[in-house]
Amino acid sequence: MNDLKTVLLIVGGSIVLVLLMIFGLTKMAGNSGNEVGVIVDENVLSDGALLSTQSGKVKVTVVNFSDMQCPACKAADGVLEGLVGKEGVRYVIRHYPLMGHRYSTNGARAVEAARQMGKGWEMMDLLFEKQEEWSGVSPKEIDARMISYATDLGLEKTDFEERSKSDDTAQAVNTDKALGDRLRLSGTPTVYVNGEQVSPDFVLGRVDELIKAAGEK
Repeated sequence: MNDLKTVLLIVGGSIVLVLLMIFGLTKMAGNSGNEVGVIVDENVLSDGALLSTQSGKVKVTVVNFSDMQCPACKAADGVLEGLVGKEGVRYVIRHYPLMGHRYSTNGARAVEAARQMGKGWEMMDLLFEKQEEWSGVSPKEIDARMISYATDLGLEKTDFEERSKSDDTAQAVNTDKALGDRLRLSGTPTVYVNGEQVSPDFVLGRVDELIKAAGEK
């Protein structure tokens, strides 16, 4: 009789455990598609940002931590480029080069050097467009490849090369990276809309919602 009770207790406990596991997995699955996640002070995200654009009176600020060698960042850029010039929106790019991408810092420095020369957005677009090309070159070729992209954009070769290797450019990239580290970013792209972390696929819809809400106040 005691053996039967023991068996029933084990079976009952196992059923409860399985049900709890199913419930937990269901909750995880439901949360994985959420459009809004972590909330961060908006000023912390945007203060000191160098590569940004805005149109009209700012109602929504979008901050995108990106890595020029990251395929997911390239895909996200194809969606988020719609924010450039959008009325009421400030769009900010912050560099977060990942250790797993050997030329990500080269890409970030190239964008920052081009920004100093008035072509930051154009360089970013070109690096995403040519991502597979420059990601496959040898370490000896990467600097020359970045310079060739700069000249394609009409930038003066020597000036770009000096800027891309300057301490100021390195500091600008390192400042963005340090912010991302403090935020404990798990990867790229990581996008915030008015301080709320939002999945890139949901950013445009969230921006439209916030602009509409601001207009109704």
